[in-house]
Amino acid sequence: MFLKSCLLISLVFFLSPTFADINRVSSDAAHTVFHEEPTTLEVDEQPLLGNSDRLLQTGTTTYPKIRIDTDFSLLLEGTTAFKNYVQNELMPPIIAYFEAALAVKQPLTSALRVAASTASVCGYTTPKALLTGVNTDLFLMVISTTDAASNWVASAGACYLATGTMRPIIARMLFNLAYTLPANGDILLHEQNMYLTIHELMHALGFTGSSFKYFIDANGKTLTNHIKTVNLNGSLRTVLDVEPLTSKLRKHYGCSTLEGAYMENDGGSGTEGSHFERRFFLYEVMTSGVIDGYRVSEFSLALLEGSGWYVPDYKYAEPFSFGQGAGCGFIYQTCSSAIYNFAEFCSVASRGCTAAGRGGGTCASDSRSDGCYYMFPQNDYDCDNAEAVDNARFPTLESYGRGSNSKCFAGTLTTLSKSSQTSFCFKYNCVGTGLNTVVQVFLGNNYITCKAEGKISISGYNGVLNCPDPLTFCNTSGKKYCPLNCMGRGTCVNNQCVCNTGFTGIDCALKK
Repeated sequence: MFLKSCLLISLVFFLSPTFADINRVSSDAAHTVFHEEPTTLEVDEQPLLGNSDRLLQTGTTTYPKIRIDTDFSLLLEGTTAFKNYVQNELMPPIIAYFEAALAVKQPLTSALRVAASTASVCGYTTPKALLTGVNTDLFLMVISTTDAASNWVASAGACYLATGTMRPIIARMLFNLAYTLPANGDILLHEQNMYLTIHELMHALGFTGSSFKYFIDANGKTLTNHIKTVNLNGSLRTVLDVEPLTSKLRKHYGCSTLEGAYMENDGGSGTEGSHFERRFFLYEVMTSGVIDGYRVSEFSLALLEGSGWYVPDYKYAEPFSFGQGAGCGFIYQTCSSAIYNFAEFCSVASRGCTAAGRGGGTCASDSRSDGCYYMFPQNDYDCDNAEAVDNARFPTLESYGRGSNSKCFAGTLTTLSKSSQTSFCFKYNCVGTGLNTVVQVFLGNNYITCKAEGKISISGYNGVLNCPDPLTFCNTSGKKYCPLNCMGRGTCVNNQCVCNTGFTGIDCALKK
């Protein structure tokens, strides 16, 4: 089953068949730019250092949470089931997430409206709400259309910018009925739909190359010299240098000389320059393409903060460990099937666990990984996929399903005389602190203890289990957390979401 989603200042997401046989959606996708330039609109914005009922000065500045109004009056095409899914199941948790995670520094102080004579907005009939006025900071038009001649699935981006700050204030999000599928109870498809919609809304908020030039500083003045051209191994690359993004990246990679965030250099005009470089940001929600196991990291939120328009609440960022502590070599060295100096990468013709630890994968490269090979996730071995138990070597000992508290462990364990390396989905616990940390790996009701990185034999089985380094594992791929911090619909307690009344799921994304 294939799902996709996309972008718009506008950017559009396309399906590529490169990995169609491996994953429910391709990671090797292309984008194209929607060539209408956003229009500026005179609006009333809160002065940057002013005072109001929504902006309190108490020694520190507390900014109001962003208000996002979604309009479904143009969600005209499609079945009733599709419309209900988008309007009642998909969009509400995404809006709840952003309204909880983002504050806006200069909110609109009067109703957002266009002139009464405005016949169209974003290329579509003007919604009535924009003619009468809406108390919001971002007006999002959700639209359905059918384009069977191409293979894009969804798109989103800004159509109007505030004249003062140049912040996006009116945006559209399109779903292509030729390819967009309602989840119909498929939890993983719903999860994938959500992260792709988050991806698109990030673009609408300003995460796109065409918006970077409008970013402002703490005094409201347009930034300069923050979009850099850097030579990386003989190739000229676009780097975005804004705070706190650059500082967070330097700390994450352990590279004090890092120039900023390297942006994608492949994929065409709608992809390059508007996404994080996949080689350095695999699994980050704002890398290009689609892959199981997305995370909304602190880096996407930091880029939005770097715009000068927003203040994120970083507790809504998810753990992201790709390249963590790897040093400057992770950025500046080249890699290929023969050169893979970091654990995040692999060699050809191997099988193991993905870098995010969510499931098993096969070593592969793609058109945007700059020659680097990584364990590309396979849905058939995804620990979050309940149906993947059918492919497990030890189906009665392994654990599958979203929220099953299992992670991928590689090895050659077998009851046969010998076997090749594969991946397993075992429940686990991290026990102890600091250098005394160990990992308990459960095989059914029994467990073995990984005290150090290395291969371990288990009584009653041939082959070995590959133990990860406990301290590294428990602070990276094995770190437990509340997905999307419960999306503003619950409270994170001991790394589990306690959902507000009416919501359920490991991230509170679902209605009861």
